[in-house]
Amino acid sequence: MRIRAAHTLLTALVLALATAGALAFQGFERERSRETVAYRGHIASSRELTRFLAGSRQLTASVQGFAATGDPLYAQAYWREVDVARSRERAARALDRMALTAEERALFSQARARSDALIPVETEAMAAVEAGERERAIELVFGPGYLRALRQIHGPGQQLQQRLERRLDQAISQQRRRAAAWWWLCRLLALLALLLVVGVPLVLHPRVVGEPLRRLNQRVRALLAGESPPPLALGPAVAEIRELAASMEAYQQMAAQLARDQWAKAQQVRITAALQRLHEPRALADCFLRELSPLIGIASATFYLRESGRERLRLVGSYALADPEGASPCVAFGDGLVGECASQGRPLELMAPAAEALAIASGTGRSPAGGLLVVPVSIGEEVLAVLELASFHPLEPHQRSLLNDLLPLLALALEALPIASPLL
Repeated sequence: MRIRAAHTLLTALVLALATAGALAFQGFERERSRETVAYRGHIASSRELTRFLAGSRQLTASVQGFAATGDPLYAQAYWREVDVARSRERAARALDRMALTAEERALFSQARARSDALIPVETEAMAAVEAGERERAIELVFGPGYLRALRQIHGPGQQLQQRLERRLDQAISQQRRRAAAWWWLCRLLALLALLLVVGVPLVLHPRVVGEPLRRLNQRVRALLAGESPPPLALGPAVAEIRELAASMEAYQQMAAQLARDQWAKAQQVRITAALQRLHEPRALADCFLRELSPLIGIASATFYLRESGRERLRLVGSYALADPEGASPCVAFGDGLVGECASQGRPLELMAPAAEALAIASGTGRSPAGGLLVVPVSIGEEVLAVLELASFHPLEPHQRSLLNDLLPLLALALEALPIASPLL
């Protein structure tokens, strides 16, 4: 019948728009992922190039200080950089593994070769100081030839840094524009689907839905009045109404899921933008807990940051603790839930924890937490921090999903913190 044909056509169009919307959303997710990869590359290349130049400057400062003062501490710093820290070699290996352009690789090779060429001169100067020939050592490392060689190292390094920043910024901007285009396509397809699902039924409603419902209403009124109404002849409309109800329910579920996904992505973007503006561990920890807690229903929380090069965590932030002074300032790996989470590198969860666990307090009183979740913040196998989250009730699936999506972004923000931060 024509009604069934119209319904079939309507269903086909709705499915086509839904499929197109899903594909468009996948395109949006793909471009967002590429933007994240480009952003990580930007951070990694800048960090390694900075490490290379810092290592070169460390060698120069140490040898010049040793030549000028004869203080053996400068010599120890020099050889510690050469034999132990090896910042230049490690940064060079990391940059060699990155996808640099031919021009960028040539600039880095030039800076690296010139930096390596200074090692014999610096070694000769160190030997001259130890032999008591400080004037000769000063001439070697403060002379015009040595200073000119230094400029020849940092000149290509600065050019490389500028090229990298320009190229990677352009890549990030391009991925962001593509993601925005996919996002607008998703909205357009959702609007078309809404118009199709709502507009077409309104046109067909008087004949296909309105009349059958009117007859059904008459029958119900007749039954309530105690009358014996004649059989209700709805024809094919009964099946059409049932199918339309099922289609509307499926569409509402899809729209609700899409809205939750959009909300989650918006929160990720907002929190990421807030974290990127912070360069101090305490501020970053407080900001993340403050933003996270209302989103996933956390009543109180603590933020433990791993100390650089050590298997120990330090408390750098908290949220709404009942007893802030009672929180452990330092936790070793394997010590308690926080230390065990850091040691295992996987989440731990307790239902109805002990009263001495994170307690929840407000202006009206204090009560123990109903659930305790301890999650690691990791990059690969390396644990950077541990979050201890207390709530009255277990987290809902969408709240867990949002938390899992935010943890990699927090890890990136922690990795981007300045190396010289006192808490690291």
